[in-house]
Amino acid sequence: MTIKQLKVYSPASIANLGPGFDVFGVALDGLGDKVSVKRVSEPGVRVIMKGYEADQIPVKAQLNSAGAVMEAALSRLSEPGGVVMEIEKGIPPGKGMGSSGASAAGAAVAAVKLLGLTLPQRELVKLAAQGEAAVAGSAHADNVSASLLGGFILVGDGYDVMRMDIPDIGFVVVVPDVRYENKTKMARELLPKTVNLKDAVRNIGYASRMAAAVAMKDPVMFGRSICDSVIEPYRAGMIPNFHLVKLAALQAGAYGCSISGGGPSVFAVGEEPAELGKAMIEAFGDTPAEAYITRPTNLGTRVV
Repeated sequence: MTIKQLKVYSPASIANLGPGFDVFGVALDGLGDKVSVKRVSEPGVRVIMKGYEADQIPVKAQLNSAGAVMEAALSRLSEPGGVVMEIEKGIPPGKGMGSSGASAAGAAVAAVKLLGLTLPQRELVKLAAQGEAAVAGSAHADNVSASLLGGFILVGDGYDVMRMDIPDIGFVVVVPDVRYENKTKMARELLPKTVNLKDAVRNIGYASRMAAAVAMKDPVMFGRSICDSVIEPYRAGMIPNFHLVKLAALQAGAYGCSISGGGPSVFAVGEEPAELGKAMIEAFGDTPAEAYITRPTNLGTRVV
């Protein structure tokens, strides 16, 4: 049966999770984008934006994470025609919750269903990562993989992704009201060119513990493995009062706290995420901030 139109839901995500830069990611419950697609006779991809800060997101397909994915998918076909995409943003863009990645993942799944493509998982992840390349200049796959597959993901070479169910635990993502032009590009430019061996070993240790915690279904060890000596020190400066916010979360009972993706949001893990969020907002001081209470989800992008 030929599908003419459909809608998919793609969850938000947190990448890095402290020690797992460009490798770890987790999908989040209750926050996500909806991508509706329809085949049309006119060639090309037309993008319509709705929802969170829709007027700030480019609608030119090549500059839109979902549009770029759909263009790449259409290029695989020899038949004429195009696609109209309507993207309803449920994730604040540019805040470190995988907003562009969720749209890209939604577009990838929608493209496969709508255009009748058959792609193995690795190729699906690679297709979705082209959306990140379009908006951030880097085809990183941690956010798109988490949104595509759900759960806890580990990204390997050549878009080879391992996925595991993640134990249930409270998450809070606190979003300060700060804005940066091309935030993802800026956050990557802050990264160090070389890494101290002692810091690298420490991160490897915590990353290994985190993966083991997921496999053992131990949410406490998972949270206490959120420690980063390599990336966090360099990106902390772009977040107002970061060290006070992290300290407040830990003193309020968080198992762990770090920068959410490329920032400027900060996430914490613990049994009482609402209380953690209150403490973190207060620590942001004069910078207004909003808390998103959520949990990890083992469900990825799906047709709705």
